[in-house]
Order: sequence, then C-alpha cells, then structure tokens
Amino acid sequence: MSDLFMQNLNTGLTITIIGMLVVMAFLVLMIFAISLSTKIVEIYNKYFPEVLPEDKTTKKKVQVKDDSQIAIAVAMAHHASKGGK
Repeated sequence: MSDLFMQNLNTGLTITIIGMLVVMAFLVLMIFAISLSTKIVEIYNKYFPEVLPEDKTTKKKVQVKDDSQIAIAVAMAHHASKGGK
C-alpha cells in the first residue's frame, strides 16, 4: 500500500511540475511577444504617424468688446441651474 502511495505521489508531483513549467514557458513567451509587438508598433508609428483630424470648433474665437455679454451669459447659466425659479 505504501509503495502504491509513493508511486502516485511521484506521478502527481511530476505532472504538477511539468504543468507549472509549461505555464511558465507560456508566460515568458507571451511577455516576449508583447514587448516585440510594442517595438514593432513604435517603429511603424515612426514611419507612418497617425494623422489626427483638425478640430474646427476650437479655431473660432468670439471677440467680446464689453463685459455685459459675459455678465448676461453668467446670469442665464445661474438662472438655469436654479431651475428657472
């Protein structure tokens, strides 16, 4: 009985160690692949940069000559935040 237990224990430990080594090898391979893909994307972006569309709404600036328009806008915002009461 003891001999069978030791044989099963040996088999179980062997399978456990092999499984852990397979997982460890996969994780090392995954880290290598991620770092390699990061470097490839950096090189790609260096030669083919992404062109961002221009935001046309920020180019238009309204010139206010007096502070009365600003005061009216602030008063309207305050009135709206109070629920119009």
